[in-house]
Amino acid sequence: MWYLRRVVGKSMEPTLKNGQTVLISSVRSFKKGDVVIAFMNGKEVIKRITKKQNGQVYLEGDNKLKSTDSKKHGWLVDNHVMGRVIWPSTRNKN
Repeated sequence: MWYLRRVVGKSMEPTLKNGQTVLISSVRSFKKGDVVIAFMNGKEVIKRITKKQNGQVYLEGDNKLKSTDSKKHGWLVDNHVMGRVIWPSTRNKN
């Protein structure tokens, strides 16, 4: 299943811009480097998986200065990840 979401905030710049629409796939397999939509601290967020281990993921925004992410909220159980951004391309350029 696919669905659309709008990026809110600057935490994923320069990869994704505030107000940009993204296409999400509800695929349940994720890997390090994927940009995903997840529930973190009661909110839906779009972040990049920077670490993955034992059914948990560590999520960070690409804009380290503007992101509230796992650095503050810690690891998430991977079933909190709802899907992966498949458009536009979000391949990490680093």
